[in-house]
Amino acid sequence: MKKITPTIDKRLNLIKRALAELIEFLVSLFLGGVAAILLVFPWLLRIVAVLVWLTAAFIAIETINSIYAPYTPAIPVIALQFAVILASVSWIVFLLNRNARFLWGGMAAGGMVIGGISLGVAWMLEHWKYANLVFRVFPPALFSVLLIHETVRLRAMRKRGELKNPFHKVNDRHESDNESKPERRNDRLQS
Repeated sequence: MKKITPTIDKRLNLIKRALAELIEFLVSLFLGGVAAILLVFPWLLRIVAVLVWLTAAFIAIETINSIYAPYTPAIPVIALQFAVILASVSWIVFLLNRNARFLWGGMAAGGMVIGGISLGVAWMLEHWKYANLVFRVFPPALFSVLLIHETVRLRAMRKRGELKNPFHKVNDRHESDNESKPERRNDRLQS
């Protein structure tokens, strides 16, 4: 075997050190990337939760639009779409009121529930022959029956004296059936 010259030996040691430093740099770069991902991961999950919540609200609004828009005037459809927005925002307010730590998970869970229901309704409209009856006829009929029931109930309560007329103002300056008319200033001046 040949003897390695000192210059070649120096160069080999230099290459070994450079490779060791390169490996150390790459390991440090990889671990820094893992640390950055772990530091950003909670914020990424929060962004995903907001996107799930917004996407579910959009899917619900589009489902309402596809179910009711062809057969209903624009104002009731907009009111139903606003009800979806109100329900989504109310869910967030409820979570904040309950415990703020549940906000992000609850936002994602609420989005999944609303999105799942909306997608399930859309799927049922395509695959179930009675879906039109359930989703297009039943809700307005149920609402009409509820209005009739409340009207009859409130009228019966008012007849029995359990409920006073909410529009009747009790005020000293207004006339009453039981009291005489108060004197006016002009009436006193004329006499």
